[in-house]
Amino acid sequence: MNINLTEKQKILLRTAGMTAAVYLIFKYLIPLLIPFLIAVLLSIPIRPLARFFYRKFHIPIGVSAGILLALLGAFLAGGFFWLGKSALEQLTLLWRHVPAWWQGCCDWLLDCCDQMEQGLQLSRGTIRSQVVRFTDLGEGGLGANALAGVMDGLMSTSFQGIRMGIELLVTVFVTIGATLITTTQLEEIKRAIDRSRFREEIWRITRTLARVGAAYGKTQLLIMLLTMGICTGGLTIMGNSYPVLLGILIGLLDALPIFGVGTVLWPWIAVSALGGKLWQTVGLAVIYGICSLVRELMEARYMGDRIGLTALENLISMYVGMQLFGLLGLFLGPMGYLLIKEAGKAEREEGGE
Repeated sequence: MNINLTEKQKILLRTAGMTAAVYLIFKYLIPLLIPFLIAVLLSIPIRPLARFFYRKFHIPIGVSAGILLALLGAFLAGGFFWLGKSALEQLTLLWRHVPAWWQGCCDWLLDCCDQMEQGLQLSRGTIRSQVVRFTDLGEGGLGANALAGVMDGLMSTSFQGIRMGIELLVTVFVTIGATLITTTQLEEIKRAIDRSRFREEIWRITRTLARVGAAYGKTQLLIMLLTMGICTGGLTIMGNSYPVLLGILIGLLDALPIFGVGTVLWPWIAVSALGGKLWQTVGLAVIYGICSLVRELMEARYMGDRIGLTALENLISMYVGMQLFGLLGLFLGPMGYLLIKEAGKAEREEGGE
């Protein structure tokens, strides 16, 4: 039976098919290819340097690539070690202050209970006794039980953490091996793609992913690192006890479009202003202003029109991606939407529209 479809129906079917294909690829294929995609990205800057060393000093490309990877790994390991060490020290300091802060909150809460009992004309201690029972960190108190539950949860997930650590270690070794192979055999890989029957589709997808990845991924990574540096430096100058810990937290939140630096800084600025801490308020406002200015300049400089999405399309695609793929969908969403647009564009070009 022949089914005659209108042109609009054909376009809708093609779009639905491409959307389903992109979803399946991003859901099941991309997670398996992450080490190899990272390897391709790493080989882009490493290969020219390795070829230079080969021409200049006759060092084999594989050896040069291995040395460059080792230097890059040492630099990243040193940076992460310093950040982790500083964050752990500040987290330990923060944990030591938790009992005092908890006691302060409890005292404030008990004062509120006394006022409520007076206002409602209740017997003294009616509300207070329940609150004391709930907040008690001593043996048998609900607060202590809640804390014990948290510790039990951490212990129960320790084996899962060990398994994830082993998987991460294997992924790192696979990525290193794939980077070395890609660096030394890039021309052979290109020739193999050119011999493929789907070479046009592969190159089209590759160009789209490269354009979006270079514009969006690089920009967001630079903004996140700069935000961390600005916040850490600013809080250090202000004499904050947890500059690295808070700088990392604010930088990570800023990478999420739903949150941003204002998630932490605006409430902090408001509390400082209400508390009469003028210089702290000014300092936090300056940090917020610098972070916001850096984001505007970086996005205008490196992204601009390269992504090919309007602000609304970008926001919608990130939200839909997050719903489908989790946090990784914030990056996969715009890429998937662009691939669908590129497929539609290719169809129109082939149809002579």
